[in-house]
Amino acid sequence: MTKYDASDMQELIRKIQEHTATAEELRRFLQMTEQPALDDLLPYTEWQQSQEEALPSALKEKVMQAMPTNRLRPLKHYLRKSLPYAAAITLLLTLHRLLPRIGHRQSALLTAATKDGEIKRITLPDSTTVVLNARSAIRYASSPDTIREVFLEGEAYFDVKQNENKPFVVRSGALSTRVLGTAFNIRAYPGETQQLGVVSGKIQVSSPEGKSLVMVKGDQVTYDAAATFVSIAADPQQMSNWQKGIIDMNNLTLQQVTAILERWYSVKIMLLSPGIGQHVLSGTQTNTSLTATLESICFVYNLQYQQEGQVIKIREK
Repeated sequence: MTKYDASDMQELIRKIQEHTATAEELRRFLQMTEQPALDDLLPYTEWQQSQEEALPSALKEKVMQAMPTNRLRPLKHYLRKSLPYAAAITLLLTLHRLLPRIGHRQSALLTAATKDGEIKRITLPDSTTVVLNARSAIRYASSPDTIREVFLEGEAYFDVKQNENKPFVVRSGALSTRVLGTAFNIRAYPGETQQLGVVSGKIQVSSPEGKSLVMVKGDQVTYDAAATFVSIAADPQQMSNWQKGIIDMNNLTLQQVTAILERWYSVKIMLLSPGIGQHVLSGTQTNTSLTATLESICFVYNLQYQQEGQVIKIREK
């Protein structure tokens, strides 16, 4: 039998909670739960000292359904004996999200991606239409089974083909968005605040912390690093203006706008004067000229820029 130690368990738990664990690492984590001396592998003393609470029956049922049959017995032992609810809820929700098919054959995943400055329209096998913004990618099954699942990194507009028997789920960073048939936009670039807007229909957004939010036509929210949903009073239609080559700068900081410009024009923008990245912009700009966009921004806030090849430096005058 393979030997494991506490550091192995600690590292795998960290990766699972940070959503960086590979499929093989998730399988290894499940194998650890089968070890007779499981308690020796749990390094967190606060887990051992905290008061245990029963898992909600609905959550436990979901986790059980997510696992192959031959894993149920050791996992039940693990849930009951080793993980106090307060400390483990995020981990269990994450496992449910990441392990729906471990031990089962999966359909091959196809990938569609865009480069800087590129917008691409894709039709999925179920006839759902996806428009990818610059520097974005999606992965999806060539033959979806019980659910239609898409993994998104970057920004995309979805016009989902309705199918009540096969819900459509988008995995974007830590969030899971579930729909039946609707049109919505998700912005989920690494290191940036996620943003979701519903153009028509209804979606349900869930986070690893157990938070769930139902959004209908006209709703728009952000999900930040503090795991908080914040409603935005804005028209979701404008959120997808990028499809028309329009940069919507309303209520965005200069730091946020420069990230958009970097993706659209394949440049690196450096903000050299302290605090200028927090300037809040407004209005829209047609994606026709990087020079015109920079000059417009600099004029409003009395800034200047210098371009050296693909590097642009912005500072106060």
